[in-house]
Amino acid sequence: MAVAFGVLFGGFAVFWTVMALVITQKSAFSIGGVLFALFGIPFILAGLFIIGFGVISMIGHCEIESEGGELRARERGGPFHWTRRFKPGAIRRFMASSGAARINDQPVTSGPLSDVGTLMAEMDDGKPRFIVLGYPRALVEALASELSTKLGKETGVPLEATKVFGPGESTAEALVNEERREPPTGTNIRVMPQGDAILATLPPTGFKGQARFLLIFSIFWLLLSSVVLAAFTVAGLSDSVKGDKPPWFIFVFLAGFEAIGIGMLLGAINLARRKASLRASPTDLMIVRQSPFGSKTFKSTRAEITSIQVGPSGMTVNAVPVMELQVIAAGGTKHGFFTGRTNEELAWLATELRRAMNVPLAEGGSGAPPKLGERP
Repeated sequence: MAVAFGVLFGGFAVFWTVMALVITQKSAFSIGGVLFALFGIPFILAGLFIIGFGVISMIGHCEIESEGGELRARERGGPFHWTRRFKPGAIRRFMASSGAARINDQPVTSGPLSDVGTLMAEMDDGKPRFIVLGYPRALVEALASELSTKLGKETGVPLEATKVFGPGESTAEALVNEERREPPTGTNIRVMPQGDAILATLPPTGFKGQARFLLIFSIFWLLLSSVVLAAFTVAGLSDSVKGDKPPWFIFVFLAGFEAIGIGMLLGAINLARRKASLRASPTDLMIVRQSPFGSKTFKSTRAEITSIQVGPSGMTVNAVPVMELQVIAAGGTKHGFFTGRTNEELAWLATELRRAMNVPLAEGGSGAPPKLGERP
């Protein structure tokens, strides 16, 4: 699949480059046409990278070993290899799932691809880390069981039972809608009791996770588009450049690319610097969100809320749904908050809100929330 996509992606970029040269150089040499054609070079390189990744995936294999107080998962493809390292004592449990293959973001439920399995390790900070992808589900589940037993003996601390997900069941969604009664390790969210209510503060997350990815991508985007725009500008203004001047619509086209990059950069800044506070009680809920670009306040009474849960925001990053805290009002109206927080933080915060407001867990969850003050 990756090879086919790389061929299609890179092939289109080659077609773009060749046709740009043919059309712009048909009558006479044009430096603007050459620069316009060069715009396709990065996309050709990206296509070649995707093809190479696909070839390595087809001829490669994964090696799992545990020695020297370290669990290693090594992907090998010819002369190349990539190693992921885990501290056994930091692993809480393993998670095995099938249905890893997807078409149009829907799991493949029939044919050989329906049995493709994934093995993840849930760490003590609550974050899942990828171990194995692309092997039959039965093998993945057997590997999870064997690793759980082996690491439990090595560390002297039994691991929690392996969690198994069926085809079409989202690992992220199933995890975050469990009751989580303890804060994730390393979270900067603070929840404080205030009588029969709770107060919570969510400081800025900084440039990490989605914000860091968006920052790096936006900077790369702006650098690439700025270099191309500068080259066309020089070609258009310089009298020493021979050939036809670049047409005006090229500058409009590239200015649009610049605007997209600036928008992504501002989005990264917003993700990194936004903060929030909330108050939840048996009678009402108030959430105040602040960012460099303004603030918003959400208020609702307990009678207007039917459920508080974690679910997909509608956005995806690398085909993985971006989760959010969701307050569901009567009539099914959904209010989403706090994208950019980890799934574990969202699950914990949702649990605390349900407990404070005595809101039942959404259908399909792991039970009604305990009352405030009740701990496992």
